[in-house]
Amino acid sequence: MNLWPVLLVEDQPDDQFLTLRTLKKLKINNVDVANEGEEALRYLRDRVVPGTTQSSLLPELIILDLRMPKVDGFQFLELVNADDRIKEIPVIVLSSSPQESDKARCRELGVKAYLKKPLEIDAFDRALKKVQLA
Repeated sequence: MNLWPVLLVEDQPDDQFLTLRTLKKLKINNVDVANEGEEALRYLRDRVVPGTTQSSLLPELIILDLRMPKVDGFQFLELVNADDRIKEIPVIVLSSSPQESDKARCRELGVKAYLKKPLEIDAFDRALKKVQLA
């Protein structure tokens, strides 16, 4: 079982369920869920020790949907990249968008992998190897 923490940022309950089920098959059980980008930002900022760069409570991986209310995935990535305390957390995007412009924008924003929904075990396993968490 992988003990490193993961943050899943996904607003659709069905997609949350499918993703969590796939992660469980990979024995990844230490997953917190944020239902949208604004909630995810609060989650991350609440785990940084004030006045330091300590981040032991932060997740080691973020799995991010792009299309969400309030703060969408692109806005989330921009805000994370602007915060030195959390910008080093690897992000894997999980999206139903086949648009090359979305993929290109994600690459510009430092996303480690761009995967299609629903999450497939083999594709996610390859993505984990890219971010060296497997």
